[in-house]
Amino acid sequence: MKATSKGMIVIADDLTGANDTGGQFARQGMHTEVLLNDAALNATATADIIVVDTNSRAVPAPEAYARVQQAAQKAVAAGFGQYYKKLDSTLRGNVGMEIKAILDLNLHDFALVMPAFPKNGRITVGGNYLLNGAPLSTTEIARDPKTPVYETMLPELLRKQTGFKVGHIDFADISQGQEGIVQALRRHLNDGCRIISSDAWQDEHFLIVAQAAASLSEKILWSGSAGLAEVLPQLFHWAAEQETRQPAFVIAGSVSSVTRGQVEQLVASGYEMIELEVAGYLSWQAGQPHPTLQQVQQALSAGRRIVLVSGYKADTVQQTQAAGEKLGMSLVQVGEKVAQILGWIGAEILRAQDISGVVLTGGDTAVAVCNALGVTGIRVLEEVTPAIPLGAMTTREGKQLLVVTKAGAFGAPDALVKAVKKLEQRR
Repeated sequence: MKATSKGMIVIADDLTGANDTGGQFARQGMHTEVLLNDAALNATATADIIVVDTNSRAVPAPEAYARVQQAAQKAVAAGFGQYYKKLDSTLRGNVGMEIKAILDLNLHDFALVMPAFPKNGRITVGGNYLLNGAPLSTTEIARDPKTPVYETMLPELLRKQTGFKVGHIDFADISQGQEGIVQALRRHLNDGCRIISSDAWQDEHFLIVAQAAASLSEKILWSGSAGLAEVLPQLFHWAAEQETRQPAFVIAGSVSSVTRGQVEQLVASGYEMIELEVAGYLSWQAGQPHPTLQQVQQALSAGRRIVLVSGYKADTVQQTQAAGEKLGMSLVQVGEKVAQILGWIGAEILRAQDISGVVLTGGDTAVAVCNALGVTGIRVLEEVTPAIPLGAMTTREGKQLLVVTKAGAFGAPDALVKAVKKLEQRR
């Protein structure tokens, strides 16, 4: 993977922490993948953020060092531009040794260490690491059976574990704003510090300290928990790429008042209703031109969201029935012809258009569309709402489509709205 403007490797020491930090990036639109080890590091070319779990929290320090350094070396070979060392927000594990493992590769000018996570009661004040207001060494973390933490002073813990000179940005520096932080950083760097930790007792401290650090160097090893990770997309101006989501297509062939109400809510949400022309086409045969097909194709091609309906208006139903009587057709035959036309138009649209999926309302309509597409079965994936399933189907030509089926006289008023949202989310 070549580094992009937002190519970052996150090296975590356990899986839950990896997922937690990865979630901070994913929530802001970053394509984020979590790997259980570094074996697949080169096979993740499309992701913005790669999180690797070295599973090194409870292993001896030399082993943790080796695992983290190996992961970092693979990240170098893969071309990552930014590095983040995920730390436990209660400082468990080989925190300092794993930072040292990356610094020893001489990729970075220094490590900025901010493991606090105020949202979860983890803060740093005057270098003291507090858990829900109590010094860390007085909490249950000091009695952890695998990785107890006996040191409350963050910079001292880092010094003991790494042997490096450690500087610290305290509350007095932060209270002076970004210029005060920059001055403190310069002072520590000039003093030979490879690691600089920082106080953080409020969420806004992460960004202001990170901005100050970034103003001095482009080669910083960012080190912290989910709190610091959360501000990095803003720091680097990583705007989430907007996915072009194609709209869902809805075919509502039911004349039920329930379906009419659901269509009304769908239209209110931004869909445009097109009513099928039927009365003049009861002698129509599949393959013949039909004006509704062209109308729907043009609307979808223009990016509009369409619900194709039949029998929506009472006078339309009466006109269709009257036209059928003149042709000697029973009501059943008229209904079958309507379903046939909907099925053919639906199939033509679904073959040609790139859409997120289709909602089929009314059993006859669903069958007609599936038959016209050559679909032989639907694989059920989940429920949109109780008894309204979402599934996947494959056309005669091999095109795969997501589909929601709903009985005509069934469902809450917002059932169609929920169905199209689900299809666009599953895109």
